[in-house]
Amino acid sequence: MFETSSDVWSRTVAMISRVDKRPRSAVAHAQEWTQPTVRVLERATSQTLTVSWCDSRTGHYGHQTWGRRIARRAGTCVLSGHGIAAGDLVYSPHVRGSPPANAEAMIIASCVAPDPIA
Repeated sequence: MFETSSDVWSRTVAMISRVDKRPRSAVAHAQEWTQPTVRVLERATSQTLTVSWCDSRTGHYGHQTWGRRIARRAGTCVLSGHGIAAGDLVYSPHVRGSPPANAEAMIIASCVAPDPIA
């Protein structure tokens, strides 16, 4: 006797649902691990940094330009983990056209070495 396509589909769905039986703690741990790897590569100008950003959720930006500005909202520095208050001097990714996935990220300016005196 031949199986109908709906029988085959029902068996396939049943098999798949048995495969994804990860413990809840593993799922929770995977969601918690979202800290990006961030490195300041250079101070391109007095107002900009070149940053390397790598994160499993937002992607990889090998040489991303970040500009200095005033924070419009509170947040957390992706470099140091320190709190940022609205009004603090920060660096954030330049947005040209479509914003990058890490467009909301900020580095507090005090975490970056000052310009060398020429």
